[in-house]
Amino acid sequence: MGRVGVLRQYMATVLVNLLGVSYGMISGWSSAALPTLQAPTESLLEYGAITQYQASWIGGALCLGGIVGTLVGGTMVAQIGRKWTAWVAGIPLVVCWMLVIVADHPSYLMGARFLGGLAGGIEFVVTPLYVSEIACTSHRGTLSSLLILACCVGVELAYLAGAFLHYHTIPWVSVGIPLFFLGSFCFLPETPSHLARMQKLEAAEQSLRFFRGIRSEKDTAGEDEYIRELQLLQRMHSGQTLAKDPTGVLSWSDFMSRHARRAMLICVTLMALNQFCGCFYMMNYAQSVFAESGSVLSVPASLSVIVVGLIQLIGCYVCTLLVDRIGRKILLLISSVGLTLGQSVFAAYCYGQQMGYDLTAFGWLPLVCFSVIVFIGTVGLGTMPFVVLAEIMPQQIKGFATTFCMAINWTFAFIALKYFSTLSILLGMYGILMFFAISSLIGTLFVLLCMPETKGKTFQEIQYMMEK
Repeated sequence: MGRVGVLRQYMATVLVNLLGVSYGMISGWSSAALPTLQAPTESLLEYGAITQYQASWIGGALCLGGIVGTLVGGTMVAQIGRKWTAWVAGIPLVVCWMLVIVADHPSYLMGARFLGGLAGGIEFVVTPLYVSEIACTSHRGTLSSLLILACCVGVELAYLAGAFLHYHTIPWVSVGIPLFFLGSFCFLPETPSHLARMQKLEAAEQSLRFFRGIRSEKDTAGEDEYIRELQLLQRMHSGQTLAKDPTGVLSWSDFMSRHARRAMLICVTLMALNQFCGCFYMMNYAQSVFAESGSVLSVPASLSVIVVGLIQLIGCYVCTLLVDRIGRKILLLISSVGLTLGQSVFAAYCYGQQMGYDLTAFGWLPLVCFSVIVFIGTVGLGTMPFVVLAEIMPQQIKGFATTFCMAINWTFAFIALKYFSTLSILLGMYGILMFFAISSLIGTLFVLLCMPETKGKTFQEIQYMMEK
C-alpha cells in the first residue's frame, strides 16, 4: 500500500477524533469550573454560587447524556451511515459550548454537559466503526487506539485552560474545535463496508481506492490485501456475507452463533473492567483520594490535575505505539497485572494509615501508586476494550453490539461516579482500593484464559478464530 493511502487513513482518523478532543474538553471542563462556580465570593452566574447538589447533577449529566447518545448513535449509524452519524455528533458539541457561553443558571450547564455526553455517546459508537472500516490491517490497532488518546488530549487541554484562562474565555476557545470538524469532515467519503451493505458497490470501490491510495487498476499490482477487501465488498453487495435476511434486519439467531456469544461475553466483561479497575474513579476524585490516603503532597489542585492528565496522555500515546507491535492481549495483561499490584500496594498503605502506623518515610507512595495506576490503566484497560470491540464483533450485529456495549459502559461509569464515593466511606479508602485490585485480578485471569489475540489479523481471520 502506498504512503498516500496511509496518510489518508491517518487524516480521516485525526479528523473524526476531533470529536473525542471536544468531548474530552467538556468532560474535563468541570474539574476547574465547578469549584469556581461554587465559590460564594465569585458569582460567575447571575444566579449566584451553585450548590453541591446542583454541581453533582452538572457532573452526572454527562453520563446520562452518554447513555442517550449511545442509543441514538446506534440507531443512526445503520440508517445514515458512519460518516454522517459522526458529522451529526459535532452539532451538540457546538450547542453545548454555546450554552456555557450564555449560561446564567445552573440548568444551562446541566444541559451543556448532557449535550456533551450525548455527543460522546454517539462518538464512542461511530468512531470505532468508522476507523476500523477504513483502516488497513497493519495500521488498524494504532488508528483505533487514537480514540482514547484524543479524549485524553481534550481533558488535558481543559485542565490547562482551567488553570490559565478565565472561565468565560474557555468556551469561546473550545467551540472552535467542533466547528472546524463540521467544516472539514463532510468532505471525506463514507466507509467502503457501509456503502457495500447499502448496495452501492461503485461508491464502495471508490471509497476503498481513496483510503488505499489506489488511482487505477495498474496500481493494484501486488496489493493482495486490496484485492481481498474488494472481493469482500463484492460479496457484501451480493448479500453473501450477511445473514439469511439480506436487508440487515437482526434476528435472535444472529446472536446465537459461537462467534456472537463469545464476542458479547468478551466485550461486556471488558467494559466492566474498564470502569471497575478504578482508573475512572481515581481520575475524577484525585484530590479526595490523596486527602484520604494521608499523602504529604502540597501541590496546588490546578497543578495536580494537569500532572494527572499528562500522565494519562502519555499512557495513551504509549498504547498507540505498542498496540500493533506487541498486541491487544499482551497490553491488557500488562495493564490488569499492573493495576492489581498498584491498587494492592496503595490499599496496604491506606490500611497502615488507618491502623495508626507511622508511614512518614513512605509519604511519597500515594503519588507513585497513583501515577502508576493512571499510566498502566490507560495503556491497557482504559483503551483496549474499544479497540477489541470494533474488531471481534460479527459484521451482522456490529452496529447493535457496539451500541449495547457502550450503553453498558456508560451505565457502569454513572454507577462509578455516583456510588463509589459512598462505598469508599463505608469500606474506607483501603477497602475500595482492594475492590479495584480484586476486579483487576479477575480481569487478568479473564484476559489470560478467554481473550483472543487480533493483532495483524484480517476480519475474516478473526471470524474464523472466534468460531473455533
